[in-house]
Amino acid sequence: MANDYSKGYSGLAVADYFIAKAIEEGKPITNMSILKMIYFVQGFGFQTLNRRLIRDEFYAWQWGPVSRDVYYAFQKYGSQSIESMSNQYPKELADIKKHPEIIELLDKIYQLRGVNPFVLSEKTHVPGGPWAKTLPYQKIETDLIRSYFT
Repeated sequence: MANDYSKGYSGLAVADYFIAKAIEEGKPITNMSILKMIYFVQGFGFQTLNRRLIRDEFYAWQWGPVSRDVYYAFQKYGSQSIESMSNQYPKELADIKKHPEIIELLDKIYQLRGVNPFVLSEKTHVPGGPWAKTLPYQKIETDLIRSYFT
């Protein structure tokens, strides 16, 4: 029986894709960068693929939208480079790799790895955006993300 990922993948599976790529290339990546990147995957997934790619909920934390699962999985690194994948969702990561359209989007978002995460944070804090329309530390409604990006 095939798995149904119509409601999206775990943010950790997508984070692991980015982390594996960063480790392979010898380019450091931090938790804050990963958190921004998976949020952009969610938004641009709605825009370019017309689907929810991340099933996690995002919360309006101080520095921007956060998937709590991803944050807590990598918080031990603080602001240092993440040294290893979570490896919590290998089947989901394998499924992601079967979809060239998803990989194309992830590879575009991966390019943000080199951008200062505080600059990315500014991009998530735009007036009228989903983060700005949500009370601090509350769940950002998925429909807000969808409508903002589309």
